[in-house]
Amino acid sequence: MHYTGALLGREAVIQFPESTAQVRYSVRGDLHWCVTDKNGNVTQGNERLSYLQLSDTLHFLNWIEKTGFTVSQVIDTENGTVKAFWSYADEFSERGHRASMFVDGTFHFV
Repeated sequence: MHYTGALLGREAVIQFPESTAQVRYSVRGDLHWCVTDKNGNVTQGNERLSYLQLSDTLHFLNWIEKTGFTVSQVIDTENGTVKAFWSYADEFSERGHRASMFVDGTFHFV
């Protein structure tokens, strides 16, 4: 299955307050990401995207990583912004042993 849209088939950099992500969105709906945190630690992975193009410049993405870390993003390619929602395991949480947070970032194609 092939997806269409101005985001897929492209590479980008997303700058979050505590990390930088280099991402590649395939036309088949796969994501390769490589994140460097503020201490220089690098993690990477390949994910299957759930993707919806909301408009010419707004894109909604979601994926679940092998660790259970879940990411949802709204990317505005016109204004260069990302609104992300992260959900992850938290043994101390009384809400299904998960915690979550919203994170804002900047976005640009490379």
